[in-house]
Amino acid sequence: MIYLLLSITGNALLFIILKYFERFRIHTLQAIVVNYFTALALGLLHNHSASGIQDIFHLPGLWVAFMLGTLFIIIFLLLAKTAQEIGVSVATVANKMSVVIPVCIAILFYHNSFGPLKITGILLALVAVVLTSKKESSAATGAIPARSLVLLPLVVFIGSGTIDALLNYSQEKLVARSDSSLFIATCFAVAAVIGLTTLLIRYFIRREKFEFKSLLGGIALGIPNYYSTYYLLEALHSKTLESSVLYPLNNLGIVVVCAVSAYLLFREKLSAINLAGIFLSLVAIALIAFS
Repeated sequence: MIYLLLSITGNALLFIILKYFERFRIHTLQAIVVNYFTALALGLLHNHSASGIQDIFHLPGLWVAFMLGTLFIIIFLLLAKTAQEIGVSVATVANKMSVVIPVCIAILFYHNSFGPLKITGILLALVAVVLTSKKESSAATGAIPARSLVLLPLVVFIGSGTIDALLNYSQEKLVARSDSSLFIATCFAVAAVIGLTTLLIRYFIRREKFEFKSLLGGIALGIPNYYSTYYLLEALHSKTLESSVLYPLNNLGIVVVCAVSAYLLFREKLSAINLAGIFLSLVAIALIAFS
């Protein structure tokens, strides 16, 4: 359970730090690229298996690592845009409602158990996520045109669910627990290379200079980014909870922590519906935990 709590903490910090990027005018793409190099370094430092960086191309599931790395940076950029332009809570719900994708796959293909309590808990979890993150229409302001407000969270939803499903698949079928750090480092390396290539193209075409505060912001982002993923894999490997239980608990915890943090730090108001969602999430957690 401690791995789950650490993953929730790391994920919540990601949303909060992304919101602060807007306040301190930190270049999001530059910081996200630095974030992946930071996470890559941490992954290599934490690698205690017999395999080293020279063995990356012989790592089982290398193709999954490449897919994950590509999705990491694309969805992270869209997630940052959602958090900054629409709000932390909306970004959270778009990201965390995607729990239905890995949960359904775990039940259908990995033979996770399911019964009335778990099904009820998962359905309540989805309702709780929506209620906790529901904002008044006036909150949807910013530079993004109104029609894009629906499309952006939808893409984040599908992409985030695919990432979670691929992580679960890699843990179930491909990657030994001892190789978790190296596998994560490989994913981050792919994301870092894609991001760096994009920055170089923007430099040569637009003469866009690198800002020092992007370095600081990227390091601050990379630390919780690495540990949130690492501890999620550790929680999956521990087998304390089935993945169909773990993902809803993880996502619900992140939504609640982000909703409360958004209120305390950014004065994003919690309506009666939001509070009802938080209460409902606690009920859902209890149902899933005792199923």
